[in-house]
Amino acid sequence: MVPVGRRIGELRGEVVGHLGARRRIRQWIAIGFVLGLLIGAGVAAGAAALYWPEKDKPLKMMMREGEIPVKAAPVLSGQTTFTAQGLTCGIEWITGTHAEHFAKGRLCRVKVSVANNSLATVQVANLEQRLILADGTQLGMDLESMEIKRQLREFTLGASDTLVEDLWFDLPKDATPTALLLRTNPEAPQGRADLPRKDWSKK
Repeated sequence: MVPVGRRIGELRGEVVGHLGARRRIRQWIAIGFVLGLLIGAGVAAGAAALYWPEKDKPLKMMMREGEIPVKAAPVLSGQTTFTAQGLTCGIEWITGTHAEHFAKGRLCRVKVSVANNSLATVQVANLEQRLILADGTQLGMDLESMEIKRQLREFTLGASDTLVEDLWFDLPKDATPTALLLRTNPEAPQGRADLPRKDWSKK
C-alpha cells in the first residue's frame, strides 16, 4: 500500500505537470497570435504600397526616339499635379489605327503625367492646355492629332491616381515652343512649365 504522503506528492507532481503543459500551450498560442499579427501587418503594408504608391513623385518614363527630357518643376493646379516629362517637335506627319495626318506646319508632342492628389475624383479638361511660342503666341491642342493618337480631350481621374498622356500641338514650321501652360479645368489656377530649347529642323 502506497503511503498517503507519497501519493499526495505524486498527485501534486501530476497537477503541476498538467499546469505546466497548459501554460506552455498558452504561450505557444500567444506566440502564434503575435506572429500572425506581424505577418498580417506585413502583407497589409505590401498591399498598401502596391495599390497606394507615393504620388508626390512623377512617373519615370523612358524617352522615345527623338524625345528630349523636360526638367521643369511640377505644376500644381487645384488638387492636380502636372509634370511635363518629354518633348518631341518637328514632326511632319503621324499615323494612327485608321488614319494619317499631315501637319499644317510641324507637330509637337509633350508627354505629361497628371496626378490626382485628393481622395476624390477630379475632372481634367485638356482643352485648357496651351503651348507658348517664342513670340508669345499661345496655341491650343491639335484635336485631329489627339484623336488619331487616341489621347483624351477630357477625362475623370480617380482618387490618388496618375495618368501619363501626350499633348499634341501644330506649330508654324519655323516656330519654337518655350513653355506649356497647364491647368485642371477652367476654374483651377494655371501654371507654367518651361520647355527645353532645341533647333528641331535638324534631325
